[in-house]
Amino acid sequence: MKTGGTSLKGFVVLALGFFLAGAVRADDATPGFRGDGLCRFALNQYFLPKVNEDKINLIVADLLRRHEEAFGFTASPNLRVRIRIFGTFEGYRSFALTNHNGFEHESLSISNLAGYFSPRDNEVVTWRQRDPTYLANNILHECSHAIMHQQFRELPIWLDEGCAVYFSFPVYMRDAHDDLILRSRWYELRKWQREGALPDLRKFLSISPQEFRRQDPKMTYPVSWSIFQLLMSTPENRRALNALVAEFQKPAAKPPEAAQLLDKFYPGGLARMDKDWRNWIARGAVNVLGMP
Repeated sequence: MKTGGTSLKGFVVLALGFFLAGAVRADDATPGFRGDGLCRFALNQYFLPKVNEDKINLIVADLLRRHEEAFGFTASPNLRVRIRIFGTFEGYRSFALTNHNGFEHESLSISNLAGYFSPRDNEVVTWRQRDPTYLANNILHECSHAIMHQQFRELPIWLDEGCAVYFSFPVYMRDAHDDLILRSRWYELRKWQREGALPDLRKFLSISPQEFRRQDPKMTYPVSWSIFQLLMSTPENRRALNALVAEFQKPAAKPPEAAQLLDKFYPGGLARMDKDWRNWIARGAVNVLGMP
């Protein structure tokens, strides 16, 4: 998608980058969420002009549309994505340590967590970042969580995280920075494949949120992304993905086993899925980056 000859990603980054040039204004902390678009904003020592609010609404509205297409739903017209932005890391850190309890793994310490979505409070929490390009991707990632958690009552954690990573890098908004991130992620997957270090697919598909967060996110996030990429890669695989999601919405005493469901829904069963996943990793640069 282009806007006046500039990519939508570049358009948003330029807007967000405005604040890195010293234009952050120390507003009074805003306790409520305000705005008149899809997104509602709570700003803490952060100045967001209306024109930049509109740009964020534009990319999040497109993000919602792509989720609707992928998962076959129509969002309620009352759906809103609440985004709390801090102008300083110190303000973000203080708020996050008080309101977020997801730092089980040392690699997810507040010092290197760029933002998060709080299901309890139904809000995205982030700060302006030192790199506006990273902030743009971070907003897309966390808003994906916000959309999915408002639409679905239960999801496997790898699906939730893989989906968020996938939708953080839409092809039409991708720039050199994004390509570098995706290329690095694929290189890591290939390395683990060559070393025999990829996780057992059956176990990973049924991993609990607690176990997922205890493991190194430098592996769990790329693996989740690769599985989600595979499931989005063909119409048949998408049907298996949506059948899995539908089963997770049924009331049950405990969540179903994702591995068992995909053994049923994936064309050829879980054994075929494991083979296809490894083949996808081997050829991931072709599928994702267009590399030969």
